[in-house]
Amino acid sequence: MTNKIILAEGEEREEIPCPPGRVVTLTPIASELICILGRMDRIVGRDDHSSFPPGLGEKPAVGSSIRKTISGEMVLDLRPDIVITGRRAPPEEFSMIESAGIPVVVIEKGCELEALISNINTLGRIMAAENRAKELIEFLERYAKIIQDRTGSLNIENKPLVYNECAFKNYITKASTAADEGITLVGGVNIAGTKELGRLAVSDEWVIRHNPDVIISQVSSSSPTTKETLQAKREEILARPELKEINAVKNRRIYISHLSIRRGPRMIGYLLYLAKWLHPELFQDIDPAAVEKEMLREFYGLDLEGAWAYPEIEALQSGVKK
Repeated sequence: MTNKIILAEGEEREEIPCPPGRVVTLTPIASELICILGRMDRIVGRDDHSSFPPGLGEKPAVGSSIRKTISGEMVLDLRPDIVITGRRAPPEEFSMIESAGIPVVVIEKGCELEALISNINTLGRIMAAENRAKELIEFLERYAKIIQDRTGSLNIENKPLVYNECAFKNYITKASTAADEGITLVGGVNIAGTKELGRLAVSDEWVIRHNPDVIISQVSSSSPTTKETLQAKREEILARPELKEINAVKNRRIYISHLSIRRGPRMIGYLLYLAKWLHPELFQDIDPAAVEKEMLREFYGLDLEGAWAYPEIEALQSGVKK
């Protein structure tokens, strides 16, 4: 069976086997989704950052799109039928790959729900795994609908002000990005949301002036998935003397997540954590940790132990009210 590969821009390329027998994937989002779709065995090469789920890290690595170290020669040495990448790829390396007649498919970022669902549909078609893709999308949309049903009609006065601090440096925040989209989706107001696109260097005075009700931050995806790691990050923020009078610190509404759940399908667990942190009264019956574990069992075949968010607000009852 063959199928036409369609690039994100709608450009048609030559027919290739569907699913392709040899895939090089150069973005962790695509790598993770291909594994979920049951096609890890088709991956013959990956970027340096594609290491989850377990087993993926054993595939040959060909460089980093983020650091602009992708080697077109190493990719071609793997004799791929197709290369799947994100938008950070070095253009000169991919000109080399395309000149060799290898189809290159560009997918969207995986940190926004709409883009993630688009990626799942695209890769489901390419990997001939439409049914599995449909199951995953239904899982994500079921929980997204719970969030939207409960927060979609909130008035502005019922939406807490949120300061989102970067995992890697104090007083770096983000505006009009995936982080902003998540805050908006769950019924919050990003205090940086009116700024220009991208990452912003701010100051303690700027945060104090905006007086957020909630502070959210993260630890690196390479950090241990332990309560102690997350707790240490939270305690550092709580201990900043310059912030002691803002609402978020006075009320101890500081919440930390592990960056590994901020992208890809696991983001639905993060959004549930975020919704419950911002609106505990609306999500008393939600247990984000249970949803995260359900996702890992059902779609990754994993029973992972670990902590991905802190502090967890305990569910008052098990299960989720549909």
